[in-house]
Amino acid sequence: MNKKIIYIFLFLFFLVLISLFFGLYEVKFINTKASLKISSFSQDNSYVFITPLQAKANGQEKIRVTVFVLDERGLGVFGKKVYISPNQFLNIEEIQGLTDNFGKAYFDISSFKSGEYYLKIFIDNIELKQKINLSYY
Repeated sequence: MNKKIIYIFLFLFFLVLISLFFGLYEVKFINTKASLKISSFSQDNSYVFITPLQAKANGQEKIRVTVFVLDERGLGVFGKKVYISPNQFLNIEEIQGLTDNFGKAYFDISSFKSGEYYLKIFIDNIELKQKINLSYY
């Protein structure tokens, strides 16, 4: 009977040690990962993606603008404020103005006036090298 209790105790002690090891490892990994994400972004690596390429100028069809804010290694940068230059003929709807864990920010843009529109993107008040070209017909 005493040997069973000793084996159970050793088994439980072993489980506690393993769970503590992996628990502390996970905390250290998350803290390290988070500290890497809070970094400056790269103007050369960051880019903008629009879809669709054009929309009807009826005020209802929207073009989704996705801004990818990346660091020098190509990893997304969390918590950066993204801003699109205003235009009197465009309705710019900020869906997610702060970048998420993947460095993405989203905007939906519609217009009542047909035409080509060129807009600037700002990340933390720094202008992105890439401009966007929206087309409404």
